[in-house]
Amino acid sequence: MTNVLDWLRVGDLRSDGMSNEVAAFILEHNEMFDDLLAGIDDQDPVVRARTADVLEKIGRQRPDLIHPALPALTAAARRKEAAVKMHLAMLFGHLTIDEELRADLYALLRHMLEEPGVFTRSWAIASLCILARQEPAYQPEILNRIGRLATDPSIAIRTRARKAISLLIDSSAPFPPGWVKSHHLSQL
Repeated sequence: MTNVLDWLRVGDLRSDGMSNEVAAFILEHNEMFDDLLAGIDDQDPVVRARTADVLEKIGRQRPDLIHPALPALTAAARRKEAAVKMHLAMLFGHLTIDEELRADLYALLRHMLEEPGVFTRSWAIASLCILARQEPAYQPEILNRIGRLATDPSIAIRTRARKAISLLIDSSAPFPPGWVKSHHLSQL
């Protein structure tokens, strides 16, 4: 029996380790998804972070595999691990394709805008822009919340917020490269 979590244990948080290989494996062997998902609660912080990375990579291609795991991912997003939260902020943008999840994702991403981690907040901004393009009713409040970040102490957040504001004001503006990693959202 293959233990995908063992593949994620090698090394430290300075690399992705075998995250790409595990994502490819799970995409070919969907029956192993629950084994992967258990990594979000593993004792090892490297495994937790890499599990979130793998889930984000899977969500780019198969958001339907992730949908049933949303309760576990919601709990993980409320923990204090920046490496996990960053990947989940990206992943939640991929999941906005599912109309039924949008209200829950909106609440999670709003919460993530308040996180101390710059990467988490940065990806929450991008994911909220993806959500706003799909659900225009959320756009005014998203614009308001992101607008407040235009004076954030972090240069990275200020820059991302300014780009997001432009996207939200002009619905025909293209997303910056790298903001939309999902194949199913490429038409945005």
